[in-house]
Amino acid sequence: MKNLINLLILLLLVSCATAPEQNQAVITDINDFQSYLDTDREVLVDKLQSQTKPLIKDIEQDSTRIVQMARLAALNNQLYDVTGKINYLDQAVSLREKVLQRTAIKPESARRSLAQLYIKQHRFKEADSLMNSIEANEKQDQLVKFDIAMELGDYTKAENLLSSIKNLNDYNYLIRAAKWNDYKGNLDDTIRLMEKAMELAEESGSENLMLWSYSNIADYYGHHGDLTLSYKYYLKTLELDPQNDYALKGISWIAYSNDDNIELATQIINKLQSRHHIPDYKLILAEYASYQNDEDKADQLRKSFLTATDQPIYREMYNTYRIESLLAGDKIQQEAGLALAMKEIDNRATPETYDLLGYAYLMNNMPTKALETHQQFVQDKTYEPVAQLHLAQILKENSDMDHAQPIKNELLEARYELGPVTFKEVQQI
Repeated sequence: MKNLINLLILLLLVSCATAPEQNQAVITDINDFQSYLDTDREVLVDKLQSQTKPLIKDIEQDSTRIVQMARLAALNNQLYDVTGKINYLDQAVSLREKVLQRTAIKPESARRSLAQLYIKQHRFKEADSLMNSIEANEKQDQLVKFDIAMELGDYTKAENLLSSIKNLNDYNYLIRAAKWNDYKGNLDDTIRLMEKAMELAEESGSENLMLWSYSNIADYYGHHGDLTLSYKYYLKTLELDPQNDYALKGISWIAYSNDDNIELATQIINKLQSRHHIPDYKLILAEYASYQNDEDKADQLRKSFLTATDQPIYREMYNTYRIESLLAGDKIQQEAGLALAMKEIDNRATPETYDLLGYAYLMNNMPTKALETHQQFVQDKTYEPVAQLHLAQILKENSDMDHAQPIKNELLEARYELGPVTFKEVQQI
């Protein structure tokens, strides 16, 4: 009997040692999504490319064919989404600019389409200037203006625009109202609004609306700690769109941050990186390497990311990620990170970009300047966990643990969102 008791105790200890740190049930199961990892991407790419050929030929014969240009721009945009190859996005923008230049009658649609691509390239001020260039009062214009105002941190304008289109039975209003409440830190209201939007999307039968709803509500459920629901809706996204890399990336994070299954998390990202050529995956893999205490590999991946994104064609798209990567490097890189953080404020002055600026001051041994920046532009203006972490670190460096400790206590509940590696920084405050 004594041996049996000892064996049971040993099994219990082993179980506790291997369970996820959050004491959450393991959620991911590769059998749920293996087929989506194995999906042949080339078939779709070939199909899209074949559709571009006759359009290119038509435009070469007559450069005034704006209908063909618009169609070709849309296909290039879709090819960018599918492949991650930045040249496609650049071509889509160039074509949309030509369409707008050549559209003399009712250019509203052409202007909106170009502005949305500028947003994708993080050319927010250009998008804003474009939408404000002439009177734009159509509902679709107001929606795009709201999106731009949120990106630029012009929250008064965003709130006024949202109020002007208020309709609790309108999908486009609801998803933006959800975004507004997320910015305000009202996550319960955010989810309630997104659930209503999802109902409308399902009633409409539109696959595009359902896809957007499922993938976004999966994110919100994750932020809320409802990880089983988050996983469920990532899978529902994949059921509709087996090519949806965004959902698989979300599943990878659940495997890593909740399940502590670094092998599965890495397997997913490696597969995505092989077929979807965006630089972001290098940073995810860098974090996974850090989790495994392989700092040399993590550093190599960050450097590879910086090299890949240091091209004019990427414009400002990766500024925030580049700042974070530079600040994780040596003194010279940290100085470069501070310079880029200052530049990004000019691109869009939001609490999140000011947070990066304040953190850059901290990493460059200017804690007083960091605190001044956070107190003026960040504190009580964003509820993002990373910004809260930076604030707590800045307060600690300024010998103000009285204010840092309550923030730390709240962040101790945010392990999933922050991830295990960043969560260690919370514990060290």
